[in-house]
Amino acid sequence: MLRRGPTAAIRTPALVAARRLLSSAVEYASSCYLPTEWTALPLVARREVSADSTIYDFGLPEKQSLNLPVCACLLLKAPGAGMEGSDAVRPYTPISDNSMVGRFELLVKRYEGGAASQYLQSLPLGSPVEFKHIKFNIKEQYPFPGKTSFTLIAAGTGITPMYQALGKLLNTAGDDRKVTVLYGSRTPEDILLKEELDLMAKAHPDRLQLVHVVGTSPDAPAAPGWTSTPTYTAETGWIDEAKIRRYAFGPSEDTLVFVCGLPSMYDALCGPRNEKELAEGTALRALGYTAEMVAKM
Repeated sequence: MLRRGPTAAIRTPALVAARRLLSSAVEYASSCYLPTEWTALPLVARREVSADSTIYDFGLPEKQSLNLPVCACLLLKAPGAGMEGSDAVRPYTPISDNSMVGRFELLVKRYEGGAASQYLQSLPLGSPVEFKHIKFNIKEQYPFPGKTSFTLIAAGTGITPMYQALGKLLNTAGDDRKVTVLYGSRTPEDILLKEELDLMAKAHPDRLQLVHVVGTSPDAPAAPGWTSTPTYTAETGWIDEAKIRRYAFGPSEDTLVFVCGLPSMYDALCGPRNEKELAEGTALRALGYTAEMVAKM
């Protein structure tokens, strides 16, 4: 996973308050350290990874893992950042795995007018940020029983739940199932976690097929110098029916397709994220996939 330096013990008022809250009787949705009620954790580090994307580190007690199931996400509250001064609540999937202790990491892309992303960017280190983990945010669960092949389709920060699933699939002893990743980005410079994905592809060349799709329109020409490498296949335009047919594992009861991106991507590929069934006229339905073969993340 991500390479990091040594982690020092972190003690802030927000972390002390979190310890006090979590020592009382609270409800939990899973094995995750965070309960189903809002809990403040300190922002302990940040680093820019692209012109508009940042990795934020949030503190946990020393030697404590977030212990989040795969696949699952957290809810983050941005107080007063929503419409008419309401609180904005957004789901985020950590990019750190459960081997990290004392902190966890979120990769957040900033959007113009993005309530949570702009809120996080404005915070000084040490600021408390509220999180919780509820049952609704527990998605398809590893080991994904009955599935022998996986296609992970993502765009932008939709790569974060894919990265979580990919790490579990590739790094679990005895799991030899194969995975294809179709990842859409606006430009080569916008590809998030590119180095980490390359390292995975190098480590598992017989199990992981990585396809980067770069473009700002469906028929976008290739960017200068944009070409395939030993670790990935370079495609241009958008992820569409033709590219899914070319690279994805075909429809079958033992395959699973994950989808995560902006609403327009769901609309084109499978239908709204909050609806289990595949919508009429979408690419995955046209290709013969069923709702049991698709996980909308």
